[in-house]
Amino acid sequence: MLDVNKALSRESQLFLEDLRLYLFSSGKKTAEIEDLIEELEVHLFEAERNEKSVEHIIGRSPKEYMKLLSDEMSVDFKGWLKYIAMILIGAFSYWIIAKAINGGIGFSLLEIIGYPLAAILSIFGYMLSFRYMASHKLSKVKQGALLYGLGIISIALFAGLILFSEIYSTTFIEFENTGNIIAVILAISIFILISLWSKSWVSIIIPILLFAPEVLLKQTHYQGDVNLILSSLITMLGILIYCGYTIRKTKSS
Repeated sequence: MLDVNKALSRESQLFLEDLRLYLFSSGKKTAEIEDLIEELEVHLFEAERNEKSVEHIIGRSPKEYMKLLSDEMSVDFKGWLKYIAMILIGAFSYWIIAKAINGGIGFSLLEIIGYPLAAILSIFGYMLSFRYMASHKLSKVKQGALLYGLGIISIALFAGLILFSEIYSTTFIEFENTGNIIAVILAISIFILISLWSKSWVSIIIPILLFAPEVLLKQTHYQGDVNLILSSLITMLGILIYCGYTIRKTKSS
């Protein structure tokens, strides 16, 4: 059976990939996007057999066509609220375990309000960036610079919150020993549930790589800065190996 997508020219494949990214980052329903892409694949395939270009089929520039389709499709608020809630709960679980490892779980009012707000701002920043990248022909260098800049801004938001909460905030909620244990169990359960939902090991492997080295090294004579440096190196090495394995597996499949 003919694979229409693989039979398309590189130009048409890139257009469809950009269109998928543009509509997804505009909050449209995934099922509707895939139906649309499938229909366009057939039209583009037929057009290319008659030696016609992408612009000939869509009747305008790719950027204008993407905006036109986006305006005609409804926003999947319910679906995106589900994604945002899952991201926030997942991030909160990392936060819980990090605090439990470093002396106990406690929250200031600034942290309770600030972290979710910073996370939501970062998510919308990435959505806008993906839309821009999909509708403009940027070089790989410019795409990398855009995402790198956005990453720096996100890190700066969270780093600023950490700094301000250490200087100006007072503890609003503090868990006792039993509360710490229950919160950690809930956080680990959330990682497992996300892994089952996404059918991926990443939400389990990344927390292990982030937290296990520090916890294990605390059981040795390596303490303080030595513990921090060694655990950071092990974490970075582990993440690099896992990323390499994932990329290799994806290419081979």
